[in-house]
Amino acid sequence: MSWLRVTDPSAAARLVADSLVIHADPHARATNPYHWYRTQPLTERLARLAGDEDAAPFAPAARRLLAAPERPEHHRALVAALIPMIEKFPERMRPLTDLAWQTTQRGRIGHHLGAAVGPDAPPAPSAPATAPVPERTGVPGPAAQVVVPFRDGGGGGERLRNLLACLAALRDQDEVPGGYTVTVVEADREPRRRELIAPLADEYLFAPHPGAFNKAWVVNAGVANSAVRAETVCVFDADLLPDRGFVARSLARFREPGVGAFLPYRDMLYLDEGSSVRAVRTRGPGGEPALDPAALRGFWMRRPVGGCVWLTREVFDRIGGMDERYENWGGEDVDLVLRLQSATALYAYDDFMVHLHHPVRPLRPEEARQNDEIPYMTWKPAGPIGRLDRYLVE
Repeated sequence: MSWLRVTDPSAAARLVADSLVIHADPHARATNPYHWYRTQPLTERLARLAGDEDAAPFAPAARRLLAAPERPEHHRALVAALIPMIEKFPERMRPLTDLAWQTTQRGRIGHHLGAAVGPDAPPAPSAPATAPVPERTGVPGPAAQVVVPFRDGGGGGERLRNLLACLAALRDQDEVPGGYTVTVVEADREPRRRELIAPLADEYLFAPHPGAFNKAWVVNAGVANSAVRAETVCVFDADLLPDRGFVARSLARFREPGVGAFLPYRDMLYLDEGSSVRAVRTRGPGGEPALDPAALRGFWMRRPVGGCVWLTREVFDRIGGMDERYENWGGEDVDLVLRLQSATALYAYDDFMVHLHHPVRPLRPEEARQNDEIPYMTWKPAGPIGRLDRYLVE
């Protein structure tokens, strides 16, 4: 008997149902396509095994879940059908539960279904034509600079909605001794969203570049061209939604001996569409100080390295910021974390952090490979980083 298997019937039933949801729900694939595809051979086998009507009396519930994985009642119904079977026939059910365990161990995506999530998801709002400007707590200051890189990808307006919700939440923070500054850098052909962004940010910068998005350069531009030289820097993706204590709690961690940089989370919850709308409304102006995981549905990305990184300005300058050779998506966050691990003590905490949903355009093969030839940990800028005219003079 292997000790590396789940034996509790309830936990085993949830693992099976979770694995089927991960297999069938497009939101799971969008969480991280690479890691989703890695587990597909296992989840394909699991789906066939669970949906075999002749061998499994719970197969109808499994097939309903596979057909509509976003429905919480289907997940709960399958779990309820599996528990007594696993209790009464543990050996007969072993191939199914062991396969679900293997899927969990190989993959880095997990399913989260809050206990309070019901079958009715709120309707998705349209892209905002205007954004309410909540009162800012405190005044901007130099203790921290939160740099938010942004480009509106078009579509249904989800990225813009996410950014405005993110900025509203960053205005609604607990008191921060020394103050903090929120800098948004919009990189595009033209400053198309400036009128909506500027009232919510402490600083708005425009980085002209119509080509592939270069997050590393945009972040460097935000730090290098800021009017404030802050003691600490936070690289903060525009699709994250911080709680009210985020900035103050993060800054306090730099008072611990040896902390030069840290990731504030270990796992990150990628919300589905309905939960993203619910989260924006809950954490919006006049709303709650934090989100309740019990009211949310989504997918865990285990141990991601991008999204949010804190570091001192001294460390940022010493490593030359982010590697501006990375264009489009892929590699820049991993490279930053590797160089931080080499340059200072990189800590990780366990804050609850969520990523708001937006449509994901699959990268073309040539796009997915374009950064593969850049060796990690080799960034040595020959001149100033974060030049706003970088793409105008090339």
